[in-house]
Amino acid sequence: MTETTVSEINETRASLYWWFATLLTKELDKEQLAMYFCGEGVTLLDQLEQEPDFTASVQKIKSALTTILAMNKPELELAADFSQIFLTDTKAGAPPYASVYLSKSGQLFEQPHQDMIDLFKAQGLTVDPEFNEPADHIAVQLDYLGNLIIQDVNGVSEAQINFIEVHILSWLEQFVKAADKVNNSGFYQGVCQLLQAYIKQDIVAIMPD
Repeated sequence: MTETTVSEINETRASLYWWFATLLTKELDKEQLAMYFCGEGVTLLDQLEQEPDFTASVQKIKSALTTILAMNKPELELAADFSQIFLTDTKAGAPPYASVYLSKSGQLFEQPHQDMIDLFKAQGLTVDPEFNEPADHIAVQLDYLGNLIIQDVNGVSEAQINFIEVHILSWLEQFVKAADKVNNSGFYQGVCQLLQAYIKQDIVAIMPD
């Protein structure tokens, strides 16, 4: 495998993690949502759907988009879905914070948040103040992972593997299950399921032989 090929693979991996981060950061606006009806979003979903491990979750996303498109104001319906799933507690939805699932208290700003802060500080990084969320938000973690991948121009570092296993896979399954319990269009449930399928495939692919 040439360095160029490794670089291309890492760019694709990073781009996908950034894509997931964008979807889980905040509600899609009207223009962003339109891309999933007749733009780049359609192309990406079609490509991902060809991978057997991703087919079911992509089809769930597409089915949700079809349902939403039939509504009067699709972007508002999807925003309501986002709020219902992510801007609530674990009884009603799926808060996107590692602390909620990994700490005894089930509250925000517990050890997983501090672990991320320490990781950022060690590298001279900070969470975007405009995001105004704890550092263990799933979108922050995925954005960081994308950057970590791009930095590894010659392949896959132990840091990548460790971060995925320790900081994401340690709570991702609980998060996805919590999202699955919510009854709405199913768009974000599909996104979470697709993320889980992708990251499980990715960690197997990058593990050393």
